[in-house]
Amino acid sequence: MKKKLLIVLSSIIFIGLVIYGSAGFYVAYSILKIDHTCGWHENSKPNSWSTKIDAHEYTNLSRSRLRENFPSSEYHLDQWQNVYFPSRESEIQLNGWLFNYYSDRPIVIVIHGIYPNGKCKPESNLIASLLIKEGINAFTIDLRNYGQSDTVSNYEDLGLKSYNDVLGAYDYLKKIGFESNSIGLHGISLGAVPAIFAANQEKEIKAIWADSSLAEFSMVLQDEIARYGLSIEFGPAVSFFGKLLSEVDPINLNPVEKLTSVQNYFFTHGDKDQRMLVRHYYYFQKYVEENNIKSDFWLAENSYHVDGMFKYPELYAKKMKIFFEDNLR
Repeated sequence: MKKKLLIVLSSIIFIGLVIYGSAGFYVAYSILKIDHTCGWHENSKPNSWSTKIDAHEYTNLSRSRLRENFPSSEYHLDQWQNVYFPSRESEIQLNGWLFNYYSDRPIVIVIHGIYPNGKCKPESNLIASLLIKEGINAFTIDLRNYGQSDTVSNYEDLGLKSYNDVLGAYDYLKKIGFESNSIGLHGISLGAVPAIFAANQEKEIKAIWADSSLAEFSMVLQDEIARYGLSIEFGPAVSFFGKLLSEVDPINLNPVEKLTSVQNYFFTHGDKDQRMLVRHYYYFQKYVEENNIKSDFWLAENSYHVDGMFKYPELYAKKMKIFFEDNLR
């Protein structure tokens, strides 16, 4: 009798572990598996991109209408250079669009978010256009595994390796004549992570703009697991398989800890963001206040994830102009 009971209990534990591990693997795989294309925007260029292309994909009616009605053509740019440059991991070649319109003016590297994504997306193209309209040069890039840059993995590294790609872009701009203190960074969503990590490595980068960024690993882990209907108890399994797939330890995904007192940051977020919850914005705000870090904040009203730039483009541009001109040479 005891032997049968032991067999039954062992079977239940084994089945439970299989279910637990399978759920953890599924969530980690779903989060990290990269679509290397740009989705609906695969063939978009600075003079042809449109938010209407995938407006129907947004289940939130407000977000869909915002993109359906956005006058993309008013923000098209007709002049850019298609350039290739190495990551700081020199065996990796990267691609970018260089908008070098003004001599003796600052330039901002624009870093896209998670898949399907790249410099082809409306977000990167709009930021470049807004910067150019304000007299600031722009450099939109494809991180590794995206767009025309080298594919070295099928899984997202969450910025924990690709910050070297941002540093490669920074090195390239210095090579063609830009001074280190004239180069700023603009990270969109997950793109803010490699921006913040790269700036931590190069303290001469004095201005870092983070739009809708995650702040801290345990928070985003809880958020992502909840998106799949699971509780935080599945966190260790998700983290374990995430580390196996991405070959980075996601526990190091804490951009808030990479902020420094010798650099300047701008944090913006949508107050209705359901993809990267607004509590990340408030976490940054509390952290910088407690640590005397020079930062500006803007919470875009009635805005969802990275919607602020489309809902308030002129205000967004004006804030970028003030921030980058105040902190770059």
